[in-house]
Amino acid sequence: MTVAQLLTLQPDTSASIETVSRHPLNFYESPSWFTTELLRHVRLSGVIGEPCVGHGAIATLLSAWPYTKQMWTNDIDPHKAADYQMDATLSESWAKFPDCDWICTNPPYSEFAAPIIKNAYQKARVGVAAFLLTSFLEPCDDRADFLQQHPPSLVLILPRFCFRKDKKGKRWATDNITISCFVWDKRATGQQIIIRPKSAIAGFYKNPEQAITQERAEEIVLAIAKGELCNS
Repeated sequence: MTVAQLLTLQPDTSASIETVSRHPLNFYESPSWFTTELLRHVRLSGVIGEPCVGHGAIATLLSAWPYTKQMWTNDIDPHKAADYQMDATLSESWAKFPDCDWICTNPPYSEFAAPIIKNAYQKARVGVAAFLLTSFLEPCDDRADFLQQHPPSLVLILPRFCFRKDKKGKRWATDNITISCFVWDKRATGQQIIIRPKSAIAGFYKNPEQAITQERAEEIVLAIAKGELCNS
């Protein structure tokens, strides 16, 4: 698969284009509650890989998670700090990544999500946890066979998060469809869908300007590990 469209960084020509166009490399940083909410429902453990690390929003919290034995990170952007700088849509990249128990990531969407998820599923010994548009469940040509053969064992339906501002750059806006956390646990024998309203999410915030501190997010991680936060 070619990724030329994804990788070519186009210069902005005006402030309006900067607010309207997609971010370079389809990069949108995950809010901390994506990761903490996942950990409330799935006890990731062992060696964990993050193939689309970005600025480390997911990886830093997983590193604070007591059940993480080791982590490796990757990002195709050479300006991002990562152990590897390879294209996660390509199977040959995954052949070079270390073995792992889990893959946990928020990959770029559009046509790039499916190949990354399929590669991740083949790589992980135990499973994959990925933050994707809920419409990823649609059996499109690039993933229909995969979803039929490997339906997710758990889907956490999350409230919408404002990743960027509207066309005028004045207010925070949401995508047309919310994000869900898809989990493919190879040990699971059934399937489950869990709806998570914002009132039930520890450390929830609506947009980057309202973000809690890294210290607070790590406190939530440790509280989950100690069993101090239930799943209700």
